[in-house]
Amino acid sequence: MTSRFLAPTGALLLAVAGLAGCDSTSNDPTTLRLDVEAVVDGDTPFQAGQPFTIGSTTAELSVAQMILSGITLLHEDGREITILADEPVTVRAHDESDTEIQHTVSERYVLVDADAGETVTTLGEVPAGHYTGVRFLLGVDGLDNRIAPEDLPAGHPLAPSTPSMHWNWNAGFVFLMLDGLLDIDGDGAVDASTGTPRDPASGQWRLHVGVTSNAQTVTLNTPFDLDGGAMQDLHIQVDLARLVQGIDYANPANRFCMTGGCQAIVDQAKANVSAAFTLHGVHDHAM
Repeated sequence: MTSRFLAPTGALLLAVAGLAGCDSTSNDPTTLRLDVEAVVDGDTPFQAGQPFTIGSTTAELSVAQMILSGITLLHEDGREITILADEPVTVRAHDESDTEIQHTVSERYVLVDADAGETVTTLGEVPAGHYTGVRFLLGVDGLDNRIAPEDLPAGHPLAPSTPSMHWNWNAGFVFLMLDGLLDIDGDGAVDASTGTPRDPASGQWRLHVGVTSNAQTVTLNTPFDLDGGAMQDLHIQVDLARLVQGIDYANPANRFCMTGGCQAIVDQAKANVSAAFTLHGVHDHAM
């Protein structure tokens, strides 16, 4: 994979990036993969359809997906190494005045599909060295959130998917999608999805967070080293139960939130985002 290096105003912009867990041993770059693992109840690996707890409430998720962007490695010398897409893609978009324009998507996006297991994405080559942390955005920013995703090539993280992570050009992408069931009668087992959304008798549970203003920056200030000439995995964990901590699911109105009309629920989820992510470690991977 070929890397593109740009260095404006002290920031090194790359098409790809990497990490490691021991001292650099050569001047060769590190080949990096991003490994995002969903957990629940602290450190239990998440499995779709398996029960876990939110506070004292039993829950299940059949869908747990999110979009990450702006992945940036923070070098100890002050450089910020941001990962860009391998190949920019030009697509249709709508500007703020609702005029259709051509827009180039050059950001690197990662679609985390937790319900399908761990999400491992090859990011490419980055310099070896010492880093103080990593930063990324949970969400899609700027005009990238006003594109026509059907114009993207198959396989692009923002291309149409099932379930769809896109509402429309105006509302943009769903950054965080949680679909599942809750225990609403307190017997310790999730209840069936019956009736209509927000029906007090229904166990249906949905949280879909979108709209650019709700995108959240996460900074993990955990030092690490990149080992030159190696292939390594940056292992990040996201606690799905922690993402919804503090939401009162005893209230039927809080069980079904699609961003519009439930800003208090969205705000609580946003407040939880940074604490839900941890840098678990950097692991060697066979070349």
